[in-house]
Amino acid sequence: MKRLGPWLTLAAVAVLGLVLLVVNMSKDTEPSTAQPNSGPATSSVTAAPTTTAPKATPFPAAADYVATIPLAAGGTMTLEITVEGEKAIAYACDGKTIESWLQGPATNGTLKLTGKNDATLTGNFDGKAVNGNLSIGGKQWEFSALPVTPPAGLYVYNEGGVRQSWIVDGTGAVTGVQRGADGATTPAAPLNSDATAVVNGKKITATKVSGGDSVG
Repeated sequence: MKRLGPWLTLAAVAVLGLVLLVVNMSKDTEPSTAQPNSGPATSSVTAAPTTTAPKATPFPAAADYVATIPLAAGGTMTLEITVEGEKAIAYACDGKTIESWLQGPATNGTLKLTGKNDATLTGNFDGKAVNGNLSIGGKQWEFSALPVTPPAGLYVYNEGGVRQSWIVDGTGAVTGVQRGADGATTPAAPLNSDATAVVNGKKITATKVSGGDSVG
């Protein structure tokens, strides 16, 4: 009987080598697993854009501006703003019974004017127009007043406690109110292109108002 010992040993070695080969091949072909990122998470944050209100432009040394404001009840109200240096006067009227005078500073292109009965006017000059808000008797209106040149502007005449006030716009149209000594308001006398008018049968010459005056 032949001895099988050496052959069995060789066979066992061969089988072991085959097993090791298969294991090594399986390791080589196994897909790699991504390692988790242990560092801190980062995020990209985009800041929201900020909006800046346009800056006001300083007023000219002297200027006049006029706006026409529609009224809810119908018709219109005319607003005149006259600026001189760092002072301003505004006058608003509807040519019938509504009128209001306001005064205050005009600094760095900004207006903050006040008048009787809590009337207020705020506005900014953008280099061309004065844009703002007017409040009279609890009612408010937004406006945009454009520049005008003489003879357009604001005119007034006082006599015996009765005041005539007129606004002349850029087209030459006139809006005016008369305030009596008792405070009653009515339409002002017609104002001519040469700033004259007939008041109580007498021809008068109205005075042009500038921002540095004191009226109201």
